[in-house]
Amino acid sequence: MTHLTHGWEPNLDASDSLLRRYVLATADRGEAMARAIGGRARRTEVYSAADPASPVMFDNAVVLLQPSTYVDLHSALVEAIAWYPPERHVVVLSPFPTPDLGPLGLALMGHPPLMYRPAGGAAPARPAGLTIDEVADEADLTEFVRTLVEAYPMPGGESSGIADRRVLDTSIRLFIGRVDGATVATSGARIGHGVNDVEWVSTRSDHRRRGIGAALTWAATLAAPELPAMLIASDDGQGVYESMGYDRLLRLTIWHRPPPG
Repeated sequence: MTHLTHGWEPNLDASDSLLRRYVLATADRGEAMARAIGGRARRTEVYSAADPASPVMFDNAVVLLQPSTYVDLHSALVEAIAWYPPERHVVVLSPFPTPDLGPLGLALMGHPPLMYRPAGGAAPARPAGLTIDEVADEADLTEFVRTLVEAYPMPGGESSGIADRRVLDTSIRLFIGRVDGATVATSGARIGHGVNDVEWVSTRSDHRRRGIGAALTWAATLAAPELPAMLIASDDGQGVYESMGYDRLLRLTIWHRPPPG
């Protein structure tokens, strides 16, 4: 009987679907960050796992690469979770619906929307007084991290993978927005598998509702302007992204393994 491609075979090209591009780009980003700063990474046919030993749970991520329809997901996740030290916060990101993973010690975090914007177009005029620069050195990165930690907020971010100067040697590109010389906003993108994978968008509370966050999102969206962009949105943020030309694709699934106690 002829094999019918289901879209998630390990040797299938990333371009098979937009979702596959995003999943592989996200997996690569986590592994690259972990390795760049001396952490651990592993990949099987079922999942990618990154352990940069970060206090920020989303850095320590297992990304599912195949749906449970085609693999023994239970055994794979038992193996993946056991790979992390018990004191580590771990998240499991799935582009597919999953069975109940509670028996594995995981708690359901939610189903955030994944959005997509085709390549092309140009950013609108920036808000008056805003300058946007790409992070190029240790001093810029320190400002980026301080702002992200305080504005997002992201407790523990000072010790996360993104705070390590070595991440600037990967395909990650980071941006800082300044008003009157003060850093007030951040964004970033990981370029891979034909997409700008947009992340780390934050704006200080006293500079919100001025279009600054949107301007920083534009910077990351057009980091490689010849490529489309994808991002995980909040429910409240979907309208903002739609005004930039993003479309809603589907909802992802995120589980969390907290440390014991």
